[in-house]
Amino acid sequence: MRRCTLLAALYSAAMFLLSTVVLAEPLAQCQLTVRVESEQQHSAAGSYNNTQVSQQYYALLNTLVSKVNCTLLLVDLPAGRAMKMLEDGQLDIMVGMSETDERASYSYFVGPHHIERMVVVASERVPDSVKSLQQLVELDGTISVADGAYYGPLWQQLLQDNPALIPRIFAAAGNQQKLAMLVSGRVMASLEDEATVDELLEQNDLQHAYRKLFVIHENPVYFAFSQKTIDNTLLKQLQHAWQLMVSSGEVSQIKQQIPLAQPQKTDPAVFVASTRNTSH
Repeated sequence: MRRCTLLAALYSAAMFLLSTVVLAEPLAQCQLTVRVESEQQHSAAGSYNNTQVSQQYYALLNTLVSKVNCTLLLVDLPAGRAMKMLEDGQLDIMVGMSETDERASYSYFVGPHHIERMVVVASERVPDSVKSLQQLVELDGTISVADGAYYGPLWQQLLQDNPALIPRIFAAAGNQQKLAMLVSGRVMASLEDEATVDELLEQNDLQHAYRKLFVIHENPVYFAFSQKTIDNTLLKQLQHAWQLMVSSGEVSQIKQQIPLAQPQKTDPAVFVASTRNTSH
């Protein structure tokens, strides 16, 4: 009996040491593909890839993958197509991803690396009295969103209750096109991450023509890794590396080196009962 107990103890110790080695020893060098915004068109609002938000995201990701002996290959893709490629295993990583049940079926989430506050940004033709999504959609005009993006339960419920709104929603290929649609006057409003908008509105030629109206959702966002290309060993190493980056202060240091705009926060949306017929 004592011999069996000793063997069991030795086996457990060996398994523990093996798991520690898996986390401590880097894997063979690898290259991981990650989606970036296309720079070929839609430059009315400037380059999204050059914003502090985008640069901070990719600096954090680049540092993370370097910890597991990997490098990044940047691939410019429309948002909707990139999401499908991530699901199919044709793309390894997407940044700034909200965790949803659907995405969790094909993605591993590492992070979070940012707290995203989604705000409604509107042109000057939208009155300041608009304080809710219900009031916004009662106006005539188009609203731009990023194809496949998650804007929270209020937005999802609004579209579910009002299917007639769908033709008035412009699904942009990404943030670059979405912002360009707004500043070129082709949409009346856009749903944007507040940190990105704050940086955009620091430009003198835009700060008087556009403003934030209200917040519709806030949640952490993550690096999403494809379940079809990231094996369990690499996933554990990535999770362990991120935890070390956070605990050592390395994440905070990178964020301080690439700071985001910090203006006054926007008020949350108020609830206003819809006057439309929502039966369907």
